[in-house]
Amino acid sequence: MKKQLMPLEKLIEARREMKLTQDDVAKLSGISRSMYCNIERGEVTPSLRSAYSISRVLKKSIEQLFFARNARITNKKLA
Repeated sequence: MKKQLMPLEKLIEARREMKLTQDDVAKLSGISRSMYCNIERGEVTPSLRSAYSISRVLKKSIEQLFFARNARITNKKLA
């Protein structure tokens, strides 16, 4: 069974699969390199606009990159 990655690990893995550098992703998504690095390290939560831009560059959904697998299950329990 494949180990479940944490959300930021999924972001890094997706970037590496596309053979892009942090600088590449930052430029293509219209954010600064330092901001992107902070997002990858988990020091900053991206705005919805930034998350959407990054997900488009990496060809993944926002949910795939930034949310844990059980996020929807947890939210349903709260409702």
